[in-house]
Amino acid sequence: MEKIGDILKRQKVLAPLEIASANPSVEPAAVCPLCDGAGFVYPRNGGGKVNYSRVVPCKCKKEELMRQKVASMLKHCQLPEATENMTFKNFKVDSVTKEAYGAAQKIANEDELKWLTLIGPVDVGKTHLAVAICRRWLERGKPARYAYVPLLLDELRAGFELEGDYSYRAKFEFFCNVPLLVLDDLGVERSTGFARENLNTIIDYRYMHALPLVVTLNKRIDEIPGDDEHRIASRLQRFPEGKVVAIEGEEYRLRDKRGK
Repeated sequence: MEKIGDILKRQKVLAPLEIASANPSVEPAAVCPLCDGAGFVYPRNGGGKVNYSRVVPCKCKKEELMRQKVASMLKHCQLPEATENMTFKNFKVDSVTKEAYGAAQKIANEDELKWLTLIGPVDVGKTHLAVAICRRWLERGKPARYAYVPLLLDELRAGFELEGDYSYRAKFEFFCNVPLLVLDDLGVERSTGFARENLNTIIDYRYMHALPLVVTLNKRIDEIPGDDEHRIASRLQRFPEGKVVAIEGEEYRLRDKRGK
């Protein structure tokens, strides 16, 4: 039987430039200098000799697959469209946000921190940092899920009328187990028995299994609506690899006007 390596050595791969010349309406694509557009390369053995008996994906193909994976995870992360500019690169670091920014970088890179709670008034950068953490995880090929808390609860309620991956049980287990969960604006939801039970259980589950969690609050940690026994507040403050950071300052737009 003829070896695949011998077949591949004889086979002529039509490069993108050749396709373009056959059809003038096609724009020439950038050709990878490593594989000449084939998408695969022959590996080298320990002595540096090319092994024509097998092929491996080219670096360009691996990068393309990673981009597709990140795009898919970005879709499932459900980051709002209006948050496209919320990255670490364009976050304004100053004396007010320096500590929060440093802590966000640590959990984004899985360096020391697993839990981060950001507390502060509206428009001080809490959501920006939370979204930036999600994006960093996705860039590294790791699943993350952003959830605005009132919509998370609506999603769970809707699951009672659905089946399969969209059922209440499937959604609930997903929020419990996704590698990184961001709960944005915890405390703005309407306080009900359903909200208390589900949020308590999700946070408690992630606490017991040491799963990364990011929470943003615009209230004091001991004033979370419905947390009468301070169970959530206690876990946010007691998690061994967690940190609570208060951003105490004016809104972004006011600091910009003052030139800070």
